[in-house]
Amino acid sequence: MIMFLAASSITLTALQASINAPRDAFKTCLKQAQTKAATEKVGADAYGAYVRTNCSSQLGSFKGAVVKFDMGNKMSKKASDEDADAMVADFVSGSLDHYKYLVTSDAVPKQNASAPAGPAPSAVTPPPIPASQPK
Repeated sequence: MIMFLAASSITLTALQASINAPRDAFKTCLKQAQTKAATEKVGADAYGAYVRTNCSSQLGSFKGAVVKFDMGNKMSKKASDEDADAMVADFVSGSLDHYKYLVTSDAVPKQNASAPAGPAPSAVTPPPIPASQPK
């Protein structure tokens, strides 16, 4: 029994490791594509297609590794494909969210550190009285 568990553990670890390299390559490509897209001023609506075009080989390798892993864990081909598509979509969506943040944070002018963050409080307005205290 213990030998079976150890063998299963080793097999699953090896299968999981087969996904790590393609996933890391895809994530690296996404980061590079973000930088390149920002330089080229790619719009947020075109970013998903831009990434899928620029990272197509890494995307294909990652998707293939996920399908292989899932099918090795007794998932059907259709379910494995859907899972891989969902994982790719999650990575692209997360990259898009970060890209939007980068683009909008670059477009917003930085506030002067000496300028007040909001309107100055009025000297004539008394502070509110808490509800627990009598008026």
